[in-house]
Amino acid sequence: MEKLARTHSVSCFITSAGERVVRIYELRQKLNKICPSNYYREVILESEQEPSFPIAGRFLRGTYDALIVSPASANTVAKIIAGIADTLVTNAIAQAEKGGVPIIIVPSDQIGVKKTRLPYVINREICLKCEACTIITLCLYEAIVLSDGLPKIDLTKCEGCGVCLKKCPHGAVTFGQRVTVAPRKIDIENVKKMRKNKNYVVLNSPKKIPKTLSKVL
Repeated sequence: MEKLARTHSVSCFITSAGERVVRIYELRQKLNKICPSNYYREVILESEQEPSFPIAGRFLRGTYDALIVSPASANTVAKIIAGIADTLVTNAIAQAEKGGVPIIIVPSDQIGVKKTRLPYVINREICLKCEACTIITLCLYEAIVLSDGLPKIDLTKCEGCGVCLKKCPHGAVTFGQRVTVAPRKIDIENVKKMRKNKNYVVLNSPKKIPKTLSKVL
């Protein structure tokens, strides 16, 4: 996105699930630099658009030259295959198809084992069950609660500030730990179906987006 924004005006459409990911992984500041709220250089949130997602109508008016969906979660891919348009992004895809706008999609779940980064997590094997848990007290968003006598992070409330990571005296909080994931068979099959649809250009890596975009425009 940073690379594309140097030569193109970029709007960022984020689903409700995506909004939570952006907060947890502290990405909003970067997005604001890419999309500084100028016209057609905006961060557009599903939580501010639902339930009818009127802004997706821009794709019918020829406002945008292309729609890039990256990453497209397994859930989003499944909805596209089923013709469901009940999120900001899947609705944008539906409108882009109707308006003849090129659509580039990078599914997150494809053939092959991949690495992903975990959000903030409390390692219960390291936690010493302090009588007065420092990070529970310091969390400004009340995202850390006790469960079975041990603290845990409620990711539905976490805003990615990183205070718990810095302030736990025993280093029990981790962030960005890399784990190996393998896609489900059904997710791979859905991607295969998507590749057969002439309305989509399906890529296996976001690194291929700039070159692909130059071909479809």
